[in-house]
Amino acid sequence: MHGEVLPGVYRIFDTFVNVYLVDRGDHLVAVDTGLDTTCGKILDAAGKIGKPLRVIALTHGHLDHTGSLKCLKGRTNAVIAAHRDEVELIKEKTGLEPDVELMDGDVFEGFRVLHRPGHTRGSICLLDEKSRSLFVGDLVIERGGKLEEVPHQYSLDPEMNRRRIRELLEADFENLLPAHGEPLLGNGKEKLGELVERLGL
Repeated sequence: MHGEVLPGVYRIFDTFVNVYLVDRGDHLVAVDTGLDTTCGKILDAAGKIGKPLRVIALTHGHLDHTGSLKCLKGRTNAVIAAHRDEVELIKEKTGLEPDVELMDGDVFEGFRVLHRPGHTRGSICLLDEKSRSLFVGDLVIERGGKLEEVPHQYSLDPEMNRRRIRELLEADFENLLPAHGEPLLGNGKEKLGELVERLGL
């Protein structure tokens, strides 16, 4: 299934993970690629939107985010972008090397790149400053209207990930779009603040 969650931002849900397509005028940017079953759903959504997928921005290299990377690269030849510290993990998981290596503070395809290692070495969040929307990857997940940290067994360094959650409050956003769970529209920063308080950060 897919639907427009914000003007020009489309959510594609597959099993337990979200992929987002972002309209950049004459083309689309995919934030992550989901599972190996998600490729057709992404291509179908792009066809219905009526614009080509030209860029794939990966928040990190885990297989529920890179599962359709090879399929999408083969079908669209989209440019793949990821943080430079995530390149080796992406190569290990997919056999593909990103075309663009990102760094903290870069502005790429209308997103400000926020390097937030902890879940993985090269985990990033992508901030769309125009719409004040933050794509958080797996830094936090949504459950029942609340934000939670990713279960510790899935993170390379859970304590570092906790520190990165607190740091996100410094960013200017109102919409929070997680890879797992429902997008929080209008109250994303408020819900993040509640999580920081619950964790005692």
